[in-house]
Amino acid sequence: MNAVGDLLRLLADDTRLRLLHLLLIEPLTVAELQEVLDLGQSSISGHLAKLKGAGLIHDVAEGSARRYRLREDHDQAVAAVWGAVKGLTNADPHLAADHERLARLQASRGTSWVDRVAGSLHREYAPGRTWEAIAAGLLAFARFGRCVDVGAGDGALLDLIAPRCTQLDLIDPSPAMVQAANARIRAASLNHVACHQATGEQLPLADASADSVLFLQSLQYMADPSAALKEAVRILAPGGRLLVLTLTRHDFAEADRYGHQHRGFTAESLRRWARGLTNLHIETLPPEPRPPRFQPLLCTGEKNS
Repeated sequence: MNAVGDLLRLLADDTRLRLLHLLLIEPLTVAELQEVLDLGQSSISGHLAKLKGAGLIHDVAEGSARRYRLREDHDQAVAAVWGAVKGLTNADPHLAADHERLARLQASRGTSWVDRVAGSLHREYAPGRTWEAIAAGLLAFARFGRCVDVGAGDGALLDLIAPRCTQLDLIDPSPAMVQAANARIRAASLNHVACHQATGEQLPLADASADSVLFLQSLQYMADPSAALKEAVRILAPGGRLLVLTLTRHDFAEADRYGHQHRGFTAESLRRWARGLTNLHIETLPPEPRPPRFQPLLCTGEKNS
């Protein structure tokens, strides 16, 4: 409760609220904020330091200056308080005047949005350029052949995977998940898709019967992940490919509520369990933006021809 009270007191300051509402529009430097708000550098910097300390903003080096931007990975309490305060203050006439001055500043720059975000495009929003849309676009080029999705759950990814397969076998040990997946399959009339109630450690499929095997955030649910990957290698045909997307080793108790049997894995473990594969590639991906910031771990490999 004290943390919420401290945050409310922080946001009770008019200048800090004006700064946050300006940063909602675009990331800005201290010099740009000075020009819009007509305040001194020390005053602006002091307020920014307090907002940064509260986890509301962060800054990125840009030449000799630093550009401040709103954080997107607030914890639940910070997000709730800021969301409420933002909604209550949106109609403040001072903010409208600030926005007009910022618009004039933007016009005076004489550069396009494209020029301004050069070097930081990966952090910027552009209409339609979301990771979900990009992933769906790139997936259109994928060809999975005879594919096995281990730990497929209720088939939530059917729409993405099934069109890229000549045959798709979904594997899940949960009767409820299998029932829901079969309902999806029937509704979509996917004659080349089948769902099996089975564990990843005992796949009901013949040797060398798959061109690709997927573990999409499912390995941490396996009682024996080593045995599950051994089974994946067994059913892969020569030249077949394995893809494992899981979590790096962590100590976050939050994972327990999702039924994980393992708190992630190390690259060394995956490399040891994927014996029999070549072109093995393992990398850690950027952590998730929201706390506790789970970090995905990606492993791909190919079975010897």
